[in-house]
Amino acid sequence: MKLKIIFSISCLLLIFSTVDEDNISIEVDRLEDESIEVSWLIQYEDYDQIFLELQHIDGNYTFQVPSKSGELQLCCYPGEVKVILTVQITRTIDETDENCNAVECIEFVRETFQNTALLAAKVIETTTTSSTTTSTTTTTIPPPIVESTSFLDIEITNELVTSIPLFDDIDLTDQEKNSIAFIITTAIVILFYLVLLAQEWFNKILSENKVKFFFNERDVSGTSKVFNFIKILFALFLTAFLIGYVEEGASLVLDLENLAVFIAAFVGLLSVTFFYEGIEGIIESQFLNQTVKFKWAPQAILFALVSTLAFIYFAMPIGFIFGFIATSYILSERPVSRLSPKFYSSISLSAVGFGFFYLTSVPYILDSSLLTAIAAISYLMCIEGVLLKALPGGGNELVESLKDSKGFYKIFPMLSFLLGLWLFIRILIVSPDSEFSNLQQDLLSMGSFSLTFALMLIGYMVVILFAGFFIKVKNNN
Repeated sequence: MKLKIIFSISCLLLIFSTVDEDNISIEVDRLEDESIEVSWLIQYEDYDQIFLELQHIDGNYTFQVPSKSGELQLCCYPGEVKVILTVQITRTIDETDENCNAVECIEFVRETFQNTALLAAKVIETTTTSSTTTSTTTTTIPPPIVESTSFLDIEITNELVTSIPLFDDIDLTDQEKNSIAFIITTAIVILFYLVLLAQEWFNKILSENKVKFFFNERDVSGTSKVFNFIKILFALFLTAFLIGYVEEGASLVLDLENLAVFIAAFVGLLSVTFFYEGIEGIIESQFLNQTVKFKWAPQAILFALVSTLAFIYFAMPIGFIFGFIATSYILSERPVSRLSPKFYSSISLSAVGFGFFYLTSVPYILDSSLLTAIAAISYLMCIEGVLLKALPGGGNELVESLKDSKGFYKIFPMLSFLLGLWLFIRILIVSPDSEFSNLQQDLLSMGSFSLTFALMLIGYMVVILFAGFFIKVKNNN
């Protein structure tokens, strides 16, 4: 019954149809075993229905096809075949005029357009081999477009970079979040930051005491400047390598993404060292006429190496940020200054850290994965470096800065410390997308293994504290 209805409709369409060879293309080709292939392409964007009719010696058949382009193989049609493709379209005509009694009069006009293809009967088989003709209207899948990607637009999936929040992720004016800036969080995450603090304390011990391999000479003026510069560069490159070239899965792969992360870590390490140790050294030497010597910090490599091994075997970065690859030594007998140079180094590092943080909101930076990684890693190193350098139990620079300032000027080192503390808590602790929150989510995903991770942190910190006190006692003796 359904076939009869479709056949009746097709007959009516043929009677009132208009031939349109420009917008309706149809081809029919003969295949092997009396099979035929019908292909079509319709240029109309809007249509109601499409009918495909085959007229053959054995009868007529009508199909309704679902799309405006495609191909169809049918069997068996050895004789002459006529294929008619009919498109039914409904158009709307605005008939609004003085004779229209309504607000708007619209007439719906149904039109039909068609095109025809004729295939001759199959030739009696001979020794000649027939070849298949490919229609230009055959639906094919276009080859994928190769997009050119510049090095600045490298896609970076390394969690070291992607987990760092950007400027637009944190609302610094949200008073509700500011009021809970000193919120107490999980003991394991706090322990993580205590490990970072212990690392900076150990770094301070190494810089103040003579330790073989780390400092094989106490007379810092006796080292060649060129050789010392090479050692600082070595610490910079190797530490950046350990931070940048380690992916999850414990594989060292030299590809564009890892190279981009390496460059980001390189810029971050260079920035945090220069804007703290470098600024203090420049002020002491240029403005206070003191002798200043910079020495490399091999402990940066040690901490980065431990962090790398922990990252590989435990999938968690134990203190992977240690941003000071050089230490400044000031050979001074000067009296207490009006305002300690350590204040300028601290406020500079805070300002530079916030500057890198702000860059993560600039569209030009966000359009480049490389530049975003550089800004994100650099601000994280700077903001953590300010606090870890200042806190007692860490670098203890705040106490030294207060002692090296006079009277009213002691308030400035304290204000600088409070600014660094606020940036640390507001950006890295309170925000839902902060480093603190990401560590919490990682710990939750670790399940019961988080307890093992806590024990690992405790063990690592005990080793650092034991080594630090051992060095102090031995040096005093």
